[in-house]
Amino acid sequence: MFMPQRALLASAISTALFMTSNVYADDIADSAVNTDLEVIVVSGSKTEKPLKDVAGSISVITQEDLEKQLVNDMSQLFKYDPSIQVTGNTGNAQNIIVRGMGGDRVLMIKDGMRMNEGYGANGLNDIVGRGFIETDTLKQVEVAKGATSSLYGSDALGGIVVFTTKNASDYLVDGETFAGNVKIGYNDIGKQSHISTTLALATGNFEQVLNLNYRTGEETQNYDGTRPALDIESSSLFYKANYNFSTSDTLSFTADIWNQEVVGDTAYGLLEYFRNLEGYDIVKESNNSEKDNQSFQLRYHSETATLLYDVLNVSLYQNTTEQEDIEYGQLDIDANFGFPIVEIRDMYKTAVYKQKTLGFLSNASLSLNDTHTIGYGLDIETSESKRTEVKLYEVEGTPKDGYPQETNKFPTTDVFRAGVFFNDEISLLNNKLVVTPGARFDIYEMDPNGALKEDGNPFKKFDENHLSLNIGALYKFSDTVAGFAQYGQGFKVPAYDLAYIEHDNSIYGYRIVPSDDLSPEESDTFELGLRGHVGDLFFSTAIYYNQFDNFLATELIDIESSVNPYTGQEAQVLVYQYQNIDSVTLKGVEASVRYHLNDSVSVFANAAYQDGENDDTGEYLNSITPLSGVAGISFEQEKLSAELILNWADRMDKVNEGSVEIAGYGTVDLLATYEFTDNLKVNLALTNLADKEYVQYLNGAGHKDSSTLSDVTEPGRSFSATLRYTF
Repeated sequence: MFMPQRALLASAISTALFMTSNVYADDIADSAVNTDLEVIVVSGSKTEKPLKDVAGSISVITQEDLEKQLVNDMSQLFKYDPSIQVTGNTGNAQNIIVRGMGGDRVLMIKDGMRMNEGYGANGLNDIVGRGFIETDTLKQVEVAKGATSSLYGSDALGGIVVFTTKNASDYLVDGETFAGNVKIGYNDIGKQSHISTTLALATGNFEQVLNLNYRTGEETQNYDGTRPALDIESSSLFYKANYNFSTSDTLSFTADIWNQEVVGDTAYGLLEYFRNLEGYDIVKESNNSEKDNQSFQLRYHSETATLLYDVLNVSLYQNTTEQEDIEYGQLDIDANFGFPIVEIRDMYKTAVYKQKTLGFLSNASLSLNDTHTIGYGLDIETSESKRTEVKLYEVEGTPKDGYPQETNKFPTTDVFRAGVFFNDEISLLNNKLVVTPGARFDIYEMDPNGALKEDGNPFKKFDENHLSLNIGALYKFSDTVAGFAQYGQGFKVPAYDLAYIEHDNSIYGYRIVPSDDLSPEESDTFELGLRGHVGDLFFSTAIYYNQFDNFLATELIDIESSVNPYTGQEAQVLVYQYQNIDSVTLKGVEASVRYHLNDSVSVFANAAYQDGENDDTGEYLNSITPLSGVAGISFEQEKLSAELILNWADRMDKVNEGSVEIAGYGTVDLLATYEFTDNLKVNLALTNLADKEYVQYLNGAGHKDSSTLSDVTEPGRSFSATLRYTF
């Protein structure tokens, strides 16, 4: 049952009622104060629009935020937004969870392009993550919360994350034709350092920007520093060229190439079974993971009005992602489980995930009259995905019988997506009320290319179509306060790695069999909110209810017996299969406020409450978070700015039977920026000033014993800095 803490709910409602009844069209003396509401977003309608005019909740990290918060990795995004969590650390698989929903149920796009899907992506312990991006190239990151399939199609079940990269014009100001910067930085969490350079050039109608970035460091440690050592090295090349046919028509080309290599001294997946097996001694072990992402886009943008459009965007793109994981181990074996084995065995496991996506994207908007502005578009995308694994066991350079072994975790799968969408922004009551209905029709084909299951039968080919609807409304109580409401639908066709997975891990007591009877997951989002300002007091509140139907989850379908090949003992093997369960419900409340005491000082706070459970079993979802938020004070002058921030979370007692509760915490961070000159700027961050030992709930969710929580604690007190020279 949805029972948020009464104090928070009452505060959100009373704030909304008070602001609605006491609003006047106050002029803001300092226009900079209004920046948060005037920020331009694209995720709400695929066209540029001020955040204050969007009928829905959107969280935004601007270029200034990225710099001020010293964001060096996707895992550091939205650190101060309690409604959004990023799982994983630098060098590990990463994913984004929005209002308790994550994995591949949240669509991630960059400059309109679909980014790679994760593998094993439930958002908490992914094998292949989705953070293959250099944050130094980003201009803005937006998260539209809730179902948005009426605009973006399949996978926008729980929300979308939109990454927007920089243009040359973001560096060239006041008619400049050449500009750039050099930036160096260091973060003592993982001893991570980086250096980058950016060059921007304008020649006539031609603009170019080039960013080169190199990072090196170690693993992000827990509080006690006991995590396995990693050496992490990444590099990126980002190039974007714009040719301006006129002030309103632009053709652009983007190349974004990113690489990361992670080297460690453990081989958990390969050797875990042998660690405590009598007669098997581990002599050596290591791992190497290499991640590559390459994206290329050709895009045309026009704001030259015609009979068919006022604004038009058309693009072609290719995005290729590859991750290769190699594990090595050497065993000194002197064992006898009914048959003696004495040997020095070298063991290798190489797993490769690759996904290639080609896409055509288009969207346009047209103002028909003072009342109706329509938006429409067509998207066509194809993807090929594969996951192979090769194991080799050898003795003195000679492969053992039956090796090498090559398996596919799922067959090479081709996916075809096509969707057409339409929406109408209807302005009523002298533009006080804006109602925007929208719809999108999608077709989706998933083809395993005739691959056969272990029983000799072919995998099922999926061929689906889906209609997604949305309606949003924004009512302006005054020039500075607006209320909004929206209803949206989302859907996701079963992911290839879930529909086609055939994974036999009987040695560890389980195996997963494929399913031919899976339906698309569906969601319905309901949201009410209020945002605006009264004088120097800015606020935003929202309450939401999300219903997910045909939710995919593993179900135990059988228990078999199996003989362990190493011990000769018989053991049970649990047989699982992905199946649709009836429904999952997520609901919550969010509120934020900022008050400007004067032109230099402001205080701010936000909070988020989530509740989510499996409607069939009544079990809580591990992806929800406890009541949490931030509070702080900000100081800003011409040369110096600083923020002191309290990041807090309540105790998490919404845990399932057998799982431990996670203690609440409060940590304090200090962020500061100082401009020595117009060209030289330093950013500093001191995090966890009190050196607090704590666990974020998502990292501790599902733990059965509190003694294991020390492995997933957050780092202690840390320091980071960047120095940027602009020319």
